[in-house]
Amino acid sequence: MTVTFLHIADIHLGFQQYGSATRFDDFGRSFIKAAEYAIEREVDFVIIAGDLFHKATIDPSTLLQAVGALDKLRKADIQVVAIAGNHDRARYKDTFSWLDFLSERGYLALLSPVFGEDGIELSPWDGYDGAYIDIEGVRVIGVPYLGSGIHAILDDLSVEISRLPDPAITFTILLLHAGISGEMPRITGGLTQNELADLKGDVNYIALGHLHKPFDRDDWIYNPGSLEICGMDERRWRGGYYHVSVGDPDHSNLWARHIRHPHRSFYRLDFAVDEYKQFDELLGSLRSQLELETESFKSSDLSPVIEISLTGVIDFDYADLDIDRIRQTADEILSPSIPPRVRNVTRPLGFDMPHIEHGSRRELEKAIFKELAMRDGRFDRHADQLSSLMSEIKKEVLTGSPPELIIARVQKWLVELEDTVKDPVEDAVTEEE
Repeated sequence: MTVTFLHIADIHLGFQQYGSATRFDDFGRSFIKAAEYAIEREVDFVIIAGDLFHKATIDPSTLLQAVGALDKLRKADIQVVAIAGNHDRARYKDTFSWLDFLSERGYLALLSPVFGEDGIELSPWDGYDGAYIDIEGVRVIGVPYLGSGIHAILDDLSVEISRLPDPAITFTILLLHAGISGEMPRITGGLTQNELADLKGDVNYIALGHLHKPFDRDDWIYNPGSLEICGMDERRWRGGYYHVSVGDPDHSNLWARHIRHPHRSFYRLDFAVDEYKQFDELLGSLRSQLELETESFKSSDLSPVIEISLTGVIDFDYADLDIDRIRQTADEILSPSIPPRVRNVTRPLGFDMPHIEHGSRRELEKAIFKELAMRDGRFDRHADQLSSLMSEIKKEVLTGSPPELIIARVQKWLVELEDTVKDPVEDAVTEEE
């Protein structure tokens, strides 16, 4: 008998990307389309490898998106099996998450081992709790996001899987929300294939989520990528889901096809500013380039998300760089449903010493720090706070504060800033997370 399933991850329901209601709807629509694909192909079950939701606290509209797709699958008698990712797990000290809510109401089976002093315990799904579930001779074992803790439990996990009863189980899936080391250059701390090697004798398919880039390794490790683009840096990846078939004899004939999920296109237009002596000259050239690019931006039924990335050195008064006029010009030419984004990573040609009449040395120093902060497009809106932080850090360095305390202070400031920066998710998701 052939068993088929759909492997999905990183759906991120509730993500109102760039503050856009249109993007909020896109994430919900993508999950519905994935569910409809599963129903049309008559798969036996669907596995979700974490991050069904974008955050632990969701609003009613987000819950409706989840229930809408999951109810379609339930009515089609398709079992859904899920684990918690780092985005949708219960908050610290909370014991009940929205995934638990969906599980309690029969929309999905939320898997997790029991973690105790003596190691981990893998118990069968009983309709409310459990670490594994058996469907049509296929066993699905789920481990939620553990961060760096995943490394410590792998040996125990391998032993416990090998001890599980095996009544007619011929194919085993391990569902993990974890990254693989080396898949994304800026991300460290992921699992290595060597760490997973001990599982190969007892696990036939490792179903990953967490990294938004799709990949597979050794016809054994599979990561589908996210359904939607969660940040401009992901625009070149074509995430989706795996449609997997396990056939006779004894479920040993594995066929896994990656299905690229259709989604709104993302474009980044890099525009170098170095050659322009006046802002109006820059704006006129940018207008001409946008008019040339208009047709390529309209190649899809869905209007794209467009980002203009300004790069290089400004050779005129930096105060004349009018980001609002650039944004308005792009909006006028392209008429997108989502306002164009402007990413300013330029820098001034020189450094003008700020003039503070009768100002103290401390005030002058803070003004210089503010000028430096404003040169970085990531922090220009928070230049006052950053300049104060820089002054305080300088003082701590001169008074001999331990480096680890200074680092901790900077990290704390960045965490507090995370919810208000221009694009908090593009970096956060690429961390991941």
